[in-house]
Amino acid sequence: MEAVNDPVTVTVEGKTRKISKLQATAMQLATKAATGNDRAIAKLLDWVDEIEARAEAARPAEYPFSDADITVIRQVYKRLRPYDERAND
Repeated sequence: MEAVNDPVTVTVEGKTRKISKLQATAMQLATKAATGNDRAIAKLLDWVDEIEARAEAARPAEYPFSDADITVIRQVYKRLRPYDERAND
């Protein structure tokens, strides 16, 4: 898989740049899809869905709690609950 990180020289908008083979492949696939190539469109959309799913799965929780944190929160909740029930009487 290391080969995808190898640099290649490309011309983008008249300027020469060095990018990875993976980036070059993605650009070629996107260009083919943009021309209306059905197979390229399907492959590109599948690839984007897979990348987004991986990114979503890797995203940390908004408020990550450890097991110890959860235990403390539950204990505090149990202690405060009787006061809440009295306030509703």
